[in-house]
Amino acid sequence: MLTVALLRHAKSSWDAPGLDDFSRPLAPRGRAAAPVMGREMARLGLKPQTILCSPAARTRETLALALPDAGAKGRAVLFVEDLAGSYTGV
Repeated sequence: MLTVALLRHAKSSWDAPGLDDFSRPLAPRGRAAAPVMGREMARLGLKPQTILCSPAARTRETLALALPDAGAKGRAVLFVEDLAGSYTGV
């Protein structure tokens, strides 16, 4: 059976108010939480085979920090501009 899981990026930083939304990195809290999210994915048996990810900085950083603990390091990742959200005017 096909399973689709949605994972939101970890807490992003608002420390640089002039930084555009697309370029916002994770906050320290987000960097700490992302591996926890990965471990929870592993605990639930969610090992993605294909990953669609927004190219935004915070989503890429979340993915890089979560995947090793999810047991999904090295999986196919497709960065899809249309998943972007508010910074594309959606």
